[in-house]
Amino acid sequence: MHSYTINWILLMVLSAIWGGAFTLNKLALQNYSPEIIVAGRLIIGSIILIFLLIIIFRKLEFNYKQFNYFFIMSVFGIVAPFLLIIHGQKNIDSSMAGILMSTMPISTLILSHFFLHDEAMTRKKLFGFITAFIGIIILIAPDTSNIENQSNGSELMSELMVMFGAILYSFAAVYGKKYKNTNALNASTGTIFLSAIIMFIYLIFLEDNNNIQMSDFLSIPILLLGVFCTAIATILYFQILQSSGATFLSIMNYLIPIWSIIFGLLIFNEKIFWNYIIGLVVVIIGIQISEKDIRKI
Repeated sequence: MHSYTINWILLMVLSAIWGGAFTLNKLALQNYSPEIIVAGRLIIGSIILIFLLIIIFRKLEFNYKQFNYFFIMSVFGIVAPFLLIIHGQKNIDSSMAGILMSTMPISTLILSHFFLHDEAMTRKKLFGFITAFIGIIILIAPDTSNIENQSNGSELMSELMVMFGAILYSFAAVYGKKYKNTNALNASTGTIFLSAIIMFIYLIFLEDNNNIQMSDFLSIPILLLGVFCTAIATILYFQILQSSGATFLSIMNYLIPIWSIIFGLLIFNEKIFWNYIIGLVVVIIGIQISEKDIRKI
C-alpha cells in the first residue's frame, strides 16, 4: 500500500480517536477536575508507551540532547493545550469544542510557511484552506435559537481557550517537524512521560491532595483517554508528523469536528444545528482542494 494512502488511513483513525476525546473529557468532568483528568490520562499513557518501548527495543535510552525537544513538545504540545481545552469544555458542548479545533490548520499554514522550507504556501493550498476556513466560520455561527447562550461571557471565554489550545497544537506540530531527532515511538514516549511528570509535580504541590484518590485514575473515561487518546493517538500523531509533515497533519482538525459532533449526538444527545451540516460540506470541499497540493509535498 502506498505510504500516502497509509497516512490518510492513520489520519482518519487519529481524528476519530481525538474527536471522541472531547466526549470522554465531558464525561470525566462530571466527577473530576480538569487537572486530575489531564494528569490521569498522561500517567496512564506514559506507562503504556514505556511498556511498548521495552517490548519493541528491549531497553530504555535517554539522550540529554533530546531534552529540549521533549520539553517544548510536552509544554506546548501536550500539557498547556490539554488544560486549556478541558477547562474550556466546562462551559461548551463537546461537539463545539471539536469544531473549534478546526482553527489549528490556519495557524499551522502560516507557521509552516515561515519555519518549514518544504511546506511553503502555494495558491492552491491557500485557496483550499481559505475555503475550509469559511466552512469553520459557518460551523461556529450561532443558531438563532442559541444566540442568547452564545453571548454568555463565560462561554465566549471557553471558546477562546479551546482555540488557543488549537494554536499551541499547531506550534508544536511545526516545531516537531522542524527539529525531529528520534523515531515516532521514542518521541511519543519521551513527550508523554515528561508531560506526566510535569502534571504529577503540579498535583503534588498545587492541587488539593486530599481530593485525589488513586481510584480516580482508574475511572472508565480517564482510562480510555489514557490508552486511546493519549498513548495510541500520540504514536499515530508523531508517525504522521514525521512522514507527511505539519500541514498534512493539520487536515485532521477539519475531520475532528465531524467525529465530535457524531459522538456528542450519540452520548449527550447534543443539538445539531443547520450550520453544522453546511459548514462541514464547505470544510470537506476545502480539504479536497488543499489535499491535491499537499499530496505533492
